[in-house]
Amino acid sequence: MFTFTKDMANILRRIREKANLTQKEVALRMEIKTKSGRSFIAQLENGLMKNPTLRTILDYLRACGASWVEFFRELDAIDFKLRHEKMIVQVQPAPTKRKIERDTMRYEIGVEMPSKEEIDFTRLKKQIKDKVTILLVKNQIGDNQINSYHNFALEYFDFLAKLNKAGMKMVTEKYQRAGLKFHLLFKIKKIINSVLRGEIKRLETKKPLPTEKQERMAIGFTKYRIAIEKLEAEAHKILCDLGVPPPWFSSYKAFVRQLFKTLKKYYGKDQELLNKNLLGIIERWKKEGLKEEILIKLKEKITSVFGLMKLRAEI
Repeated sequence: MFTFTKDMANILRRIREKANLTQKEVALRMEIKTKSGRSFIAQLENGLMKNPTLRTILDYLRACGASWVEFFRELDAIDFKLRHEKMIVQVQPAPTKRKIERDTMRYEIGVEMPSKEEIDFTRLKKQIKDKVTILLVKNQIGDNQINSYHNFALEYFDFLAKLNKAGMKMVTEKYQRAGLKFHLLFKIKKIINSVLRGEIKRLETKKPLPTEKQERMAIGFTKYRIAIEKLEAEAHKILCDLGVPPPWFSSYKAFVRQLFKTLKKYYGKDQELLNKNLLGIIERWKKEGLKEEILIKLKEKITSVFGLMKLRAEI
C-alpha cells in the first residue's frame, strides 16, 4: 500500500488522454467487466480512490500502453518543482534571480537524481546484446542469423519495459515464424528478465541522500551563486573601465571564481597561506595570457568585497 496523491491521479488522466482512450476503453482493457468499470476509472483519475494498490496503477498504465517509467518520471518532475520552490524562498533574492534559479534547479536535480535514478535502457540493451552474443556463439549460430536474434532481444525488451504482454507474445511468434529456434528464444527471454530484474534490484537497494541534506546542499549552492554573481559584477565593472576586450572577460571571471574559492577556504583562518595561494593563482593565470596589473586590481577588489560580505554574513 502507498499514498495515492492528486498529482498521481492527474498524471494517470494525462496518460490516458495522450493515448486517445476513453475511461470505458481503459476499464475494458483492465478486464473490469462490470457496469461500474467506468466509474472505477473516474474515481481513480479524480483522486477519489483511497490508496489503490500498486498493481492497479500498473494495470492502468499497461491498459494505456504506457511505461511505468513515464509515470514516475512525471512524478519526479513535480517533486523537483515543489522542492525547488520551497528552497528558493529560504535564501536572499539575487540581482540576477532568474539565472540563479536556473542554476539552482540544475544543481538540485543533480543532487536528487542519484537517489531517483532511472533505468538506463541504452546500457541495459548493450548488456543484453553482449550476453545474447555469448549464448549464440556457444550454440554455434551462424553470423547470418545472429543479427536476427539480436533484433528479437531488443524488440522483446522494449515490450517488456512497457509491461506489454501482447507485444511480447507477438514478437516471439514473429521470430518463430522467421525460423529462429524456440529454445534459444526462450533462453534469450530469460536473459532479458534476469538483466532487468537485476537493474531494478540495484536501484531499489541504492541508498538515497536524506531529503533534508539535499535541501541544505541546494540552499548552500544558491547562496554560493548569489555571492559569485555579485563578485563577477564587480569584476565586470573593472574590466569595462580598463577597456579589456570582451573576449577576455570569461577568462578573467574564471580567475575571480578561483579567487572566491580560495578566499572562502582561508580568509580569517590562515593569512599567510591565503596570500601564498592568491599569488599562486595570479601566476597561473599570467601563464594563460592575462595581464598581471589587471589580475592584481581584481584580487584587491574581490578581497575587499568578500570581506564586506563576510561581515554582513552573506557568505
